[in-house]
Amino acid sequence: MRINGKSILITGAARGLGRELANLLDKEGCRLVLVDRENINLNNYRNAKSFFCDLGDFSERKRLIEETQKPDILINCAGIGSHSQLSQLSVDEVERVMQVNTLAPLELIAGLSPLELVVNIGSVAGEMNLPSMSLYAASKTSIHAFTRAIQLEGARTLLVILGPLRGTDFAQSIAHPRAGQPKWYRDLDLDAEKAARLIVSGIKNGRRELIAPWWYRGVFILARWAAPLVGFYNSRKG
Repeated sequence: MRINGKSILITGAARGLGRELANLLDKEGCRLVLVDRENINLNNYRNAKSFFCDLGDFSERKRLIEETQKPDILINCAGIGSHSQLSQLSVDEVERVMQVNTLAPLELIAGLSPLELVVNIGSVAGEMNLPSMSLYAASKTSIHAFTRAIQLEGARTLLVILGPLRGTDFAQSIAHPRAGQPKWYRDLDLDAEKAARLIVSGIKNGRRELIAPWWYRGVFILARWAAPLVGFYNSRKG
């Protein structure tokens, strides 16, 4: 797919992966609409507009859809983490995570279609069972299922399934369960810029699905095999 001159809307564009994607796509000659609840310095871009929007607020999402010219490509990159066991979950946390991670992308896809391409940033948590990440996993599993379903309807999509990204605010928001893991394992985390380059390459090459790091394919198989054993152990311990 040729992306030079394409109009691209990126959510979560102020920091982390969203900012890295914006930087790369700006260099590719794309026209950008950068959406975030933080102010974005447009001096860093050649052809970009910013749109202030809290994606956790339905009225602001509606305003974004109504006031934004339909782009050629939509990249749903904004997301928030959650690391709470069932006994710790609050209604407010459920509401916020599902609004930002699930409802916002689905509403933007519906409201801005037809689109030449939809890029949805998913997570390895949406492909395997992870203790204490049930809510986050649910929000991402929904995105994975929706993306694969609309592919069957003929929509052009790229589902990006990412492991943790090194050094981002998002990674830090859910990092504490990984604090006890060995350094060599945490060092396998992808750099956000490298992840962005893989995604831009996937867009250009017409990929439908991208898993990064690639070796998570094997982790998915192991996690699904181990999940019943973990559940049995926790039930016996309780």
